[in-house]
Amino acid sequence: MKKKKRKNDLAVTDKSDKKPFNWMLLTVLVGNTVIFFAVYRLAIQTTVFPFVLGLYLTLAAVLTVAYVVYNRGFSRRGVTADMLPDTMSAQEKCEFIADGERRMKKSKWMLTILFPLLVTFGFDIMELFVVDFLKNILGW
Repeated sequence: MKKKKRKNDLAVTDKSDKKPFNWMLLTVLVGNTVIFFAVYRLAIQTTVFPFVLGLYLTLAAVLTVAYVVYNRGFSRRGVTADMLPDTMSAQEKCEFIADGERRMKKSKWMLTILFPLLVTFGFDIMELFVVDFLKNILGW
């Protein structure tokens, strides 16, 4: 007799429900972060810094807007067939949900550029404001 799977039964787990960890995506994210950060830090010491800063800010803004617009404001994220109007047929509901998932997968490449830019800016902001603030407080 097969045992039924229950939500609160910790002894019964199904490993097939989990997605495998995407090592390639992590490698691309770390690599892009290192490249963007290194170029930014090197540009600080040269006269091309305003150009690099403008490029990074423009790229971050354009990618953010493009990601949100392409994914239709995340309005299709987490939507189930029960949430959709009854006027839609079952096939239309399936296509609607599949389109949302397809858009999220196809736009993942934008995040591999956007996140490294945000990490670079975040580190720069921390260095500019928090480190100097702590130095002033501690008297270093």
